[in-house]
Formats: sequence, C-alpha cells, structure tokens
Amino acid sequence: SESECYPAKIAHGHVSWLIRKGLKFIFYPCIPYERNETPNAGNHYNCPMVTSYAENIKNNVEELVTEHVNFMNPFLAFTNEEILTNALIREFLNAFGPHAKTEHPMTREEIAKAAHAAWLELEASRRDIEKKGEETLEWIKEHHGHGIVLAGRPYHVDPEIHHGIPELITSYGFAVLTEDSVSHLSDAERPLVVTDQWMYHSRLYRAATFVKSRKDLDLIQLNSFGCGLDAVTTDQVSEILTK
Repeated sequence: SESECYPAKIAHGHVSWLIRKGLKFIFYPCIPYERNETPNAGNHYNCPMVTSYAENIKNNVEELVTEHVNFMNPFLAFTNEEILTNALIREFLNAFGPHAKTEHPMTREEIAKAAHAAWLELEASRRDIEKKGEETLEWIKEHHGHGIVLAGRPYHVDPEIHHGIPELITSYGFAVLTEDSVSHLSDAERPLVVTDQWMYHSRLYRAATFVKSRKDLDLIQLNSFGCGLDAVTTDQVSEILTK
C-alpha cells in the first residue's frame, strides 16, 4: 500500500477531537493478535495498522503533549480471555493501582471482573450476529430470495467508509449479510493458495466457502484504500468461489 488506509488516517482527527472535548485520558491499545477463531489457520494476526497505529498517533499528534493528555497505548494480545485479562491487570495496576495518586485506585479483582464481563459481552454480540445470519438465510429460503454476502473488514460497517453500498443492494430486493454472520457455518478447504495467518482473512475464506455451497447466495468483497493485504485475499476468495 502506498500509504496507510483511510481508517488509520481518520484516527488522527478522532484523537484530536477527543482532546478538543477536554479529555485527559485516552486508551488506544495496539492489538497484534485477534481472538483465535480459526484454530487450523496458520495464525490469527491483526493487520499491521491495528497492531501498531497507536504508536504513530503517540508520536505525531502534538496536542497529546501540549494538552497534557495521558495517552495509554500498550501492546495487548486478544488471543483469549486469560491472556488479555492478565495483560489488562498488568497495565492498569501499573497505571492506576494502589500506588497511584488517584482517589479510586483500581484493584486486581476489579480489573479481572470487568474484563470477564466484557469478554462475555463480546461473545454474546458475536452469537447475535451469527443468529441474525441464520435467520436471514431462513428468510431467503422461505421467500425464494437471493442474498449477497457483503464481505470486507470491520471498518466496512461504518457508513462513512462503505458509501451506502449495503442499502443500494437491499434496494434491489436482495438480502445483505456480513461475512461474520455466515463464516461459522463452514470452514475453508485446506491447503489454501495463500498463507492463512490473518484473523479477518480466515473468516473471509470460510464465508466464501459457505457461499459457494448455495445457489441463493453470492459474495461481493469490499476492498478499500489499496490495502496491500487484500491483494492476497481477493485472489484467494476468487479461487475459492470459482474452483
């Protein structure tokens, strides 16, 4: 990619907006690993931007220094609940533990309880998405309709970034599904022609494998901002769908 992607670029403006609102603490962690949703894939990395872009913000948004903002951007692996919780306990006890000069210092128990509640909510939200995908597939079947799996990256849920494409498709009478609403219904046929080591990509390949098993579905892959990694994914998705 010739430069960073648009979601990374607007992070600068978002952080500046938070500072103008008067906030003095910003938590923007670097996340090298996502949850391991596909154990038989090679790995479960995040993209390089999610892995490290907070470092760029820290070194390039001068207002963080001039406005005396506490910008906290530790590297945290999202691999599983235990690994993430231990990292959060370490970072927040170090910053806001009993030794910190604050009226309400954090405790290990508080942090662990909050992390567990958040992890449960994360899993519940994913189950909601998958349930909605299954409901939509049943609707397509009952109404002899057709569905489009509109596959992309997490930032493509943002209207600023997807440019109204989901609404355009539904205006023609198609049902629109996200790749993470159907990816749990199949697994990619391995070996793939690419090294499968990015969590979002693994989900995309599983969704494409499911789509090719049904005549009432097609897949459209959104690819924005010249992301270098998507030069790999578009070839692999095409290979899955046409094989």
